[in-house]
Amino acid sequence: MKPQELEAIGQAVQETVDRVARALRTPYEESEPQEDIFHRLQLVAQRNPVYASALLAAVYADAHRDPRIEALRDDPRLLGAIEQLCGQFEPSGVTIRVRVNVPALPRTLHGWHSDVAIAAPVTPGSTCHTVLGACWIPLADTSPDTGGLELVSTPQERPLPHERSEEGRFVIPDALLAGLPRQAISVSAGEAAVIGRYTPHRSLPNTGNRVRWSVVAWVKGLQQQPAPA
Repeated sequence: MKPQELEAIGQAVQETVDRVARALRTPYEESEPQEDIFHRLQLVAQRNPVYASALLAAVYADAHRDPRIEALRDDPRLLGAIEQLCGQFEPSGVTIRVRVNVPALPRTLHGWHSDVAIAAPVTPGSTCHTVLGACWIPLADTSPDTGGLELVSTPQERPLPHERSEEGRFVIPDALLAGLPRQAISVSAGEAAVIGRYTPHRSLPNTGNRVRWSVVAWVKGLQQQPAPA
């Protein structure tokens, strides 16, 4: 993605935080509106993690509806990246979400999981099992030390079993990953890490002082032929 596209997404996130901060009873100034998106929630969380979590919840729930982010659903670059991963397919939809890793909010870490945990509909009408892959796009350069990702580096033909964690998330138990090769990756701003539907991955602790923002696009469809060799 081009720098101006990343800037537009960042502005959409900033405006989402602004709207919610103005709606809450906490004084708007405590949301650190003068800061950019890479420092704002970190400063808030250091002082008031509950308030920071409330602001962040709005981003998770609503920021993807902004036209500047929603436009990614029709971006041919996403479909092309997934076609390189899994071969030709008939697309059926793209789900876009904003994700974050805040150093002062450990709860923003996500343990080992795959984007498709069950290779069948979970509920009538569910389409989660049709995800073919994901494009993970950071808004700034990201490394293993600044909240990047770690992946299992061998292809998986089926999802590993998931269990519900104490935080209520579905994660893969560590014991099931024993012996599997892993790779912590660095991704430049606007580049995409393309992740297979069954690939176990997790977010790494952010040891810096900047918030790691990313946009994730899950591409759904019907695979027409095996992935290229």
